[in-house]
Amino acid sequence: MNMQSVRFGHFGINCFNITAMEDFYTRVIGMVVADRGYVPPPADRHLVFMTLDPGEHHQFILCSGRTEGRIEKGPFRGGGRGSAINQISFHCATLGDLRRAQARLAAAGCNDGTPINHGNAWSIYIRDIEGNPMELYVDSPWYTPQPCGEAFDLSLSDEEIFRQTEAMCRARPGFEHAETWRARLADKIRISLTEINDC
Repeated sequence: MNMQSVRFGHFGINCFNITAMEDFYTRVIGMVVADRGYVPPPADRHLVFMTLDPGEHHQFILCSGRTEGRIEKGPFRGGGRGSAINQISFHCATLGDLRRAQARLAAAGCNDGTPINHGNAWSIYIRDIEGNPMELYVDSPWYTPQPCGEAFDLSLSDEEIFRQTEAMCRARPGFEHAETWRARLADKIRISLTEINDC
């Protein structure tokens, strides 16, 4: 497959309190500060560059100087409203990692998370300390057409969550194993890149 000429690079948010936000995203989410800087007036902004990938200087940027809006509160089921940010999503490797992240979030005062089973992933939707919508998620081994979202109980065993999710996915039209769906998607991407590169 040809190397993509365009790919997603990074995401940035403006902050009311950049120091508190840096503490939250490093201590609770586990991001690492790769760099930081200051843009002098007229911009007058502090920047914190964060990453979880040593191959990327930054995947996430915090920028001081947020002035619009307000800090949103309360649970949501994905796709935050009332904020310029729809959601900031972080991938977890296992359901155990998702449970540990939920515990760290609760310890940081973020305890209004909403667990949603998408069939193709298990998610917790929650807000950071400035009300920005976040998602922490784990991929499942199945594919089902999206959108799909049912509440689920993260306190159940992994085996029970897997059993319930597979049954939910198999009951919906379009069920298949995630590997099969990803292989077909890889073909679509390859064809698209070929067409773009031929232009």
